[in-house]
Amino acid sequence: MIYSLKFYFKIALQNLLIHKARMTLAILGILFAVMSLVAFGNISNGMKKKIDDEINRFGKNLIILRSGLVFASRGGTKQFSESKSLKLEDAKKIRELLPGIQESVPFFDITYPARYQEKTVTVSIVGTSDSIFRIRNINLLMGRYFSRDEDQKTEKKAVVGYKVFDNLFELENPLGKYILIYRVPTEVIGVMEEKGTDFAGQDQDLQVYIPLNTLMRRYSNVDYIKGIYLQAYDGIPLSQMKISLRNFVRTIHNLKDEQKDDFTIFTMEDVVRTQEEGIRLVSILTVIASTVSFLIGGLGIFAIMLLSISERKMEIGIRRVVGSKKRDIIFQFLTESVVVALIGGFCGICIGFIITMIVNFIGGFPLVASRNVPFSLVVSILIGMIAGIYPAFQGTKYEPIEVLQ
Repeated sequence: MIYSLKFYFKIALQNLLIHKARMTLAILGILFAVMSLVAFGNISNGMKKKIDDEINRFGKNLIILRSGLVFASRGGTKQFSESKSLKLEDAKKIRELLPGIQESVPFFDITYPARYQEKTVTVSIVGTSDSIFRIRNINLLMGRYFSRDEDQKTEKKAVVGYKVFDNLFELENPLGKYILIYRVPTEVIGVMEEKGTDFAGQDQDLQVYIPLNTLMRRYSNVDYIKGIYLQAYDGIPLSQMKISLRNFVRTIHNLKDEQKDDFTIFTMEDVVRTQEEGIRLVSILTVIASTVSFLIGGLGIFAIMLLSISERKMEIGIRRVVGSKKRDIIFQFLTESVVVALIGGFCGICIGFIITMIVNFIGGFPLVASRNVPFSLVVSILIGMIAGIYPAFQGTKYEPIEVLQ
């Protein structure tokens, strides 16, 4: 080879500048393919990262046992059949007798209006034990949690969500003040940090936590609970734990084989599975669309290189006369086709990242680069080489004497 790689790149760039329009058309196919791969790869990684963060914020290794039958809808998780068979004793039996359960936290939730002075907001009241704050990773902006002793004494204490604090108190200090929950004065002792909406569709900032015994006896006057948060030990598959839990609860509820469950068991993995399946489906469609775009881009480069070689017979003949070998001609045109593909690849990556940042900003997803970025460049190089091989060999068929004549 009598020429350097730098020389081949120089010739390739000069040809790009001379034939801007046709080369732009050749670049576009590769650009769109790389852009779609990079953009969706980054966006899907950001969505998955957000899902993982939401699962961790909801609580580690959590299983929710809910009384009645529950189904997941687009708007969140909704109850359509209520049961009063779940008792406090069930939570105790599960914690003590079912292997693999680390913590069992019963709860009773109900929607009530909360009022302070002239301001009213509808909130989800959750009566539960003090362990809920630990297993649900609930941190405080100010104040303190209620204690187990306050739960046993049925004291009227409340830890409120951020939106409750913002709407009722307008950022003034709420600690020690009383809000009316269903006409019952309740002292605010803590404010939770802002958490947003979880994947079950529940706005966690519009929740108020109060002691379970207080809610059951002094607010709702019930002897049953709505559900139990169960935390499994690390290393135990939640799918296996759900089966064991279902069999155990059916046993303590004395349900016969032909009887349906009077409860529902789900995890955050169940809630997000539909979303992950949607991501996988769109990923497959993106790969198909990118493959088609790569093929179109490769055909475009192939056609442009054939046209370029037929127009540059004189250049090829002169180079052969002054000493260029056939392999030099091959390397020159292969370099040109690879450079065209690489430019399309780099432009596609840049535009893909711009689209990623716009979508992430709108959707609130973290920026996570995918492996599609280096993969796209490798594929672009391969497409450029494959598309340029036949035209490059065609260029070697022109004999110098015939061309110069």
